[in-house]
Parts: sequence; structure tokens; C-alpha cells
Amino acid sequence: MAASQYILGIKPDYQGLVIDPCIPKKWKEFEVTRVFRGCTYKIKVSNPQGVNRGIKSLKLDGKLIEGNLIKDCHDGKTHQVEVTLG
Repeated sequence: MAASQYILGIKPDYQGLVIDPCIPKKWKEFEVTRVFRGCTYKIKVSNPQGVNRGIKSLKLDGKLIEGNLIKDCHDGKTHQVEVTLG
């Protein structure tokens, strides 16, 4: 749990999941599955510019989200999350 929350930057919040990765510049991408409040989030993080942190875009099920908070979906389904650092 500590690895996903602090290294990969996927942290629970009262309103949902906060996505804020801080990774080595050499990592081009990673994927993680997180079960949170009955929903499954399949999270893919891409790092095309080779940065340590900073979200350029965040999508939930193909829809662009502002900021870095994925609000709790409350539906028990599996959701696709795409994060691009930059």
C-alpha cells in the first residue's frame, strides 16, 4: 500500500483518489490496478517527456478531468484511468 500511495502517487481522499506520481525520469510508463470503495481503477501512467512529476492530462473512461482528483464513482464497476505526465 505504501508503494502505491507514496511512490506511485495514488492516494485515497475523502472525495476520491488523488493521482500525483513522483517517479524516476527514466520510467516511461507504468500500470497499476487499485480497488477503492468497491470500484476497480485500472490506471495507466505515461511519461513521454521523462519528467519526475506533474500531470499534463488525466482521463477517466476517456473523458478529460481537470486537476488530479478522480471522484468516487460509487457504481462498483471497473474504470480506465489514463494519466500523462508532462
